[in-house]
Amino acid sequence: MIRKLIATVAVSATLASPLYAQSKPKLVIGEQNWTGAIVIGNLIAEVVRTRFDADVSLLSADLPVLMSSAGKNDGSVDVLPDIYLPNQATAWGKYVAAGSAETLVPNANPYISEQGFYIPGYIQDEYGVTSVDDLKRPEIAELFKSPAGGKPEFLIGPAGWESTYISQIKAKDYGFAPLFEDVSTEASVTYARIDAAFKAKTGVLFYGYTPDWIFVNYDLRLLQEPEFDGYAQDNKKDDPLYNPDGKWLYVSPTEDPDWLNKSRITSAFPPSKVYVLHAKRLETDAPEIAAFLTNITIDPKVLNELIKQVEKDKETPEAAARAWVAANAAIVDGWVKGTP
Repeated sequence: MIRKLIATVAVSATLASPLYAQSKPKLVIGEQNWTGAIVIGNLIAEVVRTRFDADVSLLSADLPVLMSSAGKNDGSVDVLPDIYLPNQATAWGKYVAAGSAETLVPNANPYISEQGFYIPGYIQDEYGVTSVDDLKRPEIAELFKSPAGGKPEFLIGPAGWESTYISQIKAKDYGFAPLFEDVSTEASVTYARIDAAFKAKTGVLFYGYTPDWIFVNYDLRLLQEPEFDGYAQDNKKDDPLYNPDGKWLYVSPTEDPDWLNKSRITSAFPPSKVYVLHAKRLETDAPEIAAFLTNITIDPKVLNELIKQVEKDKETPEAAARAWVAANAAIVDGWVKGTP
């Protein structure tokens, strides 16, 4: 009877232990609301399911909520697939940087995202348009007239985006604003205008960023700008990229109604490194998965193609990720084993 009681207690204790309760590792991936992040999240989910036999769920929420949840390091969110620096510098300083809570761990090799002003390759090749300075020439500006006629157009991006305001500031400070009409467009409208321009071999000037499927479908060229040399505004004094003499002084429309005149930006966007973050608890609770998440390296060209499959070809993110993982076993092996 005593032996039976001891055995029962031992089994009960085992059942109560986290290791037994989680006979399979459990992973919660924070699903951000843009296609690149969704695709990477599904790639990670597919690898973790197939290579580590883990239970995976994806939790959709706004990025600040996901960052806060992951930062708790308690399993509520374990992975953040597409975290941009310097965009998320504040959260990085709170959860990742040395001297912070250090509850989130970045992958070793982030991918690089570019953003700026793009034109068709055939316009660059035929007319030698390589720099934002070229847009100040009236004969060059004329290349970007709308098919409907009127003033040349600069597609600055969706209403309310910070990058849209920045595009307007740059047009002013680079000196080409008087020749162009700023046109705010949602992504679908910009895509349609790019497609129409390529079919007609006419000009289109727009704000864009990588990764995106359009860079698979079209030969698009980024216009040159002076190199970013630091934020000059006072609200960035605690930022490592602060430089009182920098070329980037941005005043938000929410701060000042005269934001456009008080802002001054004459440089490229700061370079964006894009990371996969995982909760530090995985280092002990699921070390092989943690090692994989540290090793994963995203190829931006692959990401462009997967985004195209989802946005343009209307595949589900799950199906696109499943097919890619199955077709690229050697790459996945490198992620899992930590080899090139």
